[in-house]
Amino acid sequence: MVTELATRTIEVDTGGWGVFVVMLFALVMILAIATLALWIWALVDAIQVPDDSMYRAGTRLVWILVIVFLHVIGAVIYLAIGRPTGGASARPSSGAGELPPPPA
Repeated sequence: MVTELATRTIEVDTGGWGVFVVMLFALVMILAIATLALWIWALVDAIQVPDDSMYRAGTRLVWILVIVFLHVIGAVIYLAIGRPTGGASARPSSGAGELPPPPA
């Protein structure tokens, strides 16, 4: 009788939901990674703007706080409303490779 109980296995019928659950989990993980990447990109972009006057609205501190406290929603708001246009968020160059000003 002991050997008979030890050899029994428990089978769980998932009803074909196993693949669906795995795919749903994979989709949720992809979306989570994408939103994290968007949040980090917006935060770095807001930090790298060299001058507060380059923002379409607000200041650097305001946009950093919006992005940090509102997470992905804040990042989307920053990209839609506050981000400088024309790639103005890049840091100014260090002067390497630039020509000096012409003599007066």
